[in-house]
Amino acid sequence: RNVYGTSGPRILLWFDLLNGPDGEAVPMGGEVALDAPPKFEVRAVGSFEQKPGCPDYVSAALDAEQIEHLCRGECYNPSDQRRRITRIEVVRIRPQGTPGESMDDLIEDPWQVLECPGDPAGCVVRFEDAEFPAGRRDAVYYVRAIEEPGLAVNGDNLRCKRDAQGNCIESNPCHGSGHLTDYDDDCLAEIEERAWSSPIFVDFSEVPLSREDG
Repeated sequence: RNVYGTSGPRILLWFDLLNGPDGEAVPMGGEVALDAPPKFEVRAVGSFEQKPGCPDYVSAALDAEQIEHLCRGECYNPSDQRRRITRIEVVRIRPQGTPGESMDDLIEDPWQVLECPGDPAGCVVRFEDAEFPAGRRDAVYYVRAIEEPGLAVNGDNLRCKRDAQGNCIESNPCHGSGHLTDYDDDCLAEIEERAWSSPIFVDFSEVPLSREDG
């Protein structure tokens, strides 16, 4: 379960609980029991900026017509420059303490938003849940790493025209068929690409479990 997903770009993401039993870090996907505030570290590095067109080795294997048919002339073609991570969003989820307890305050999305300095080398942030011991209930945490805005194909498929209040008053949908949307229209719009981690499961326990206890 030590895995993460992205919205497409090859963002790098690490999410660890730092104060696990025996003093060892617990990676995303892990389970741990604690009686102290859990402390976490997130590391994220943005994806590579893409160069236009395709690498030379693609042209050596396929002719121009095949490349256009397969990928509209654009391939994975990374430069040496990485996109910036702008922030880390932390989600906290706690189980119901009693049957029928409202979930409104138990699913906190986001629970914390941690700003990043915008360094192309990546972002490292730490946080802890000081409320955990007093709450005396289990909790689940996961994080999202958000990249700086960039153009994406079909990034806004409705392409709304909005009024001063932000309401959509007219749309120009981006369809997947050539007879409804021009073939050369990539429907580009700015979005924030992201990566999100597997959760770390933290159970409340008066006596933290050791590795031998399981």
